[in-house]
Amino acid sequence: MKFLTTPIPKDIEKLINLGMFKQVKENILKRFKKPIPESLKERLKFELFRLELLEKAYPYNEKEAFELFKKLFKNAKKQEFEKLLEDGYIDFRFINGEKRFQERFHYNVGFTLKEYKERQKKDKSRRNLRKLTNDTIVRLLKTKQEKTYSVSAKISIKRKNPKNEDVCVWLPVPFEKFQQTSVKITNASHDYILSSPTTLQKTVHMKGKDTETFWVEFSYNISEWIGENSKYKYKPTKADLSEKPPHVLFTPYLKEVLQKILKAVKPNNDYEIAKSIYDYLTKNVYYSYVLPYALYDNIPEYVTTVFRGDCGFYAVTFITLCRLAGIPAKWQSGWFATPSGASPHDWALVYLKDFGWVPADLSFGGSRRDNEEMRMFYFGNLDGFRMFANLDFQADFSPKKKYFRNDPYDNQVGEMESKDGYIIDTESEIEILSFKEVK
Repeated sequence: MKFLTTPIPKDIEKLINLGMFKQVKENILKRFKKPIPESLKERLKFELFRLELLEKAYPYNEKEAFELFKKLFKNAKKQEFEKLLEDGYIDFRFINGEKRFQERFHYNVGFTLKEYKERQKKDKSRRNLRKLTNDTIVRLLKTKQEKTYSVSAKISIKRKNPKNEDVCVWLPVPFEKFQQTSVKITNASHDYILSSPTTLQKTVHMKGKDTETFWVEFSYNISEWIGENSKYKYKPTKADLSEKPPHVLFTPYLKEVLQKILKAVKPNNDYEIAKSIYDYLTKNVYYSYVLPYALYDNIPEYVTTVFRGDCGFYAVTFITLCRLAGIPAKWQSGWFATPSGASPHDWALVYLKDFGWVPADLSFGGSRRDNEEMRMFYFGNLDGFRMFANLDFQADFSPKKKYFRNDPYDNQVGEMESKDGYIIDTESEIEILSFKEVK
C-alpha cells in the first residue's frame, strides 16, 4: 500500500471531490495511455476501486435518508433534518450530480449531538450488552481474578449478486496466542487451506462458485486479561516500533501532536507516556461510524484533526503515537463476542517494560469517559468478550489475494474475489454457537 503516498493528479482529485465519477474514470483511463510511473498507475487503479467503495458507502437519496432519520429519532421533522444538513451534521456527497447520503449518517448524528442521542429510540440489546460488559469490569476491578470462556462460533460470506463465477474466499479464524488458546476448526462448507504459521492475519482459504455460501465453524478459549498479571513477555520486534505507510507514519504533524501530549511527562517512563497518549485520545476523540478504511489517506492524522473515529481509528492512532514515542505497540482485532452475538472490533497492545504486553481498547475506554475507573480499566486490561484473528494492521493474506481487498488493512468478516477482479457486493454473518465459562 506504499503507492498511497503517491499524489493523485490535481485534475483528477478535483473531479473526485466534485463527485464527477464518470469523468474521473474517463480521465484515469486516458492517463493509463501515457508513460507514467508504476506507483502512479497503482494509485490510479486504486482510485477506480475507491470510486466503487464510495458509491456503496453512500447508498441513499434524500427521501430515503429522511425516512431513516425518522425511524431512528422520536418525533423527527423534515425541517430539523434540513437544518442538520445545512449545519454539516449529516454526511452526504454529490455523486454524478445526485445528493447521496452515507449509510450510517443517522447514527452519527446521535453520536455527535446529545439532544439527538436522548431522542434516539432505545435498543434493548445494546443496553444489555453494555450492562454485561460493565458488570464484568466491576467484577474484575474488585477481584482481579481472570475468568476463561469456551466459545464456538461461525462466520459465513456470500455474494449478493452472483454471476456463477469461480471465486476465492478468505475467512478469519482465531489465533492461538496471547489470551486465546485451544483453537480448533470444527467444520467448514468447503475444503480449505489454513494460512501460514507466520501470517499475521489468520484465515482459511476456500474456492468455489459465487452462487454458494462459504462458512467455517471454530472453537477457542478466551481469557480475561488483567495487565498487571500479564504473562505475555514475547519480545517486541522491529516492526512493533516501525512506520508502515500509508497510515503508520511519523509525520511532522503527528510529532507536534505527540509533543503536546507529552509536554509534562517524564521522558523515560514508558507507562506514563503510553497512558498520556491513551488519556488524550479517550478524552478528546468521540466515537463515530466511518467510511471504508480504504477511503482514507492517513487515519491518525484524520483522527487528530477531526477528533472522531471508530474502534480501528482509535487503535491505529494509539499504535502510531506509541511507536513515535519509542514504545512498541501492535494491533489485535476480530470480534467483540458475547453469549448473545458478535460484531467486528479492533483494539491495541502496547509493550511496557514492567509488565510485558498489555491491551488498550480505546473505543471502549472513550465510551466510558463519564466513569474514570471504567475508562482507565481499558488501559492495560481487557474483558473476555473477544475473538482475535489479526495481529497486525495491513498484513498480507496467505495464500495472497491477487486483487484489492474491500478492507486492505483488517479482516473481520472475510473477503472474496474472482479470477477477473475484486468483489465488493458481499455480505457476511457472524454467529455465536455457544459461550460458557470454563474456569
